Amino acid sequence: MLETYFPSAKMLEHLRSGPGGPYLDGFAGLLERAGYSPAIAVRYLRAAAHLGHFVHDRGGTLACIDLAAFSEHLRTCRCPRHKGGRRNHHTVFGAKHFRDFLVAAGVCQPAAVAPEPAEPELLTHFKHWLRKHRGAASPTIRLYARDARGFMAALGEDPGRWDAAGIRGFLMERAGQSGKAPLEKLVTSLRVFLRYLAAQGKCQADLDNTNGQKF
Repeated sequence: MLETYFPSAKMLEHLRSGPGGPYLDGFAGLLERAGYSPAIAVRYLRAAAHLGHFVHDRGGTLACIDLAAFSEHLRTCRCPRHKGGRRNHHTVFGAKHFRDFLVAAGVCQPAAVAPEPAEPELLTHFKHWLRKHRGAASPTIRLYARDARGFMAALGEDPGRWDAAGIRGFLMERAGQSGKAPLEKLVTSLRVFLRYLAAQGKCQADLDNTNGQKF
């Protein structure tokens, strides 16, 4: 299955040489069935191999994958391109999906359920603004806040560092996981959130406008 995405024999040998190698064909099949584009699938498969090498280099196994440690590693990653692939949001998403795949296959232990983290102050203010200035109903506020929380989890809690490329990547990721109607609701809630942040001076203006077109 990997041959569908990697025609190079050298690259195939490299991908299959790591701890995750025996599971990459199955992961590739899952990505294909889920409807991911070849470009995204390649990035996710590279991320899966990167994760496997990271675990091995730390003396661990695929049975216990620490995504938090992997994410921290990405901040200063100096892995060669052929080993790690691009170090961006696709690497984070790909690693998470690969871990979920391994959990479903019984290879990796499920992550321990952590206590619900405290709500970011920014999100609390956003909910207050929706209620006071938009007259939003409670179900709408819950939906917008849930989407905003997921957005912050993917791009970080500092809106001043967000950019159009990261936002497009986030939406592409979600587009591969949901139908048209849920995606349209997500786009609407994120557009409101970004406009709120811009009005507060917390992010770049017009982040809901990429290449002159509204997302």
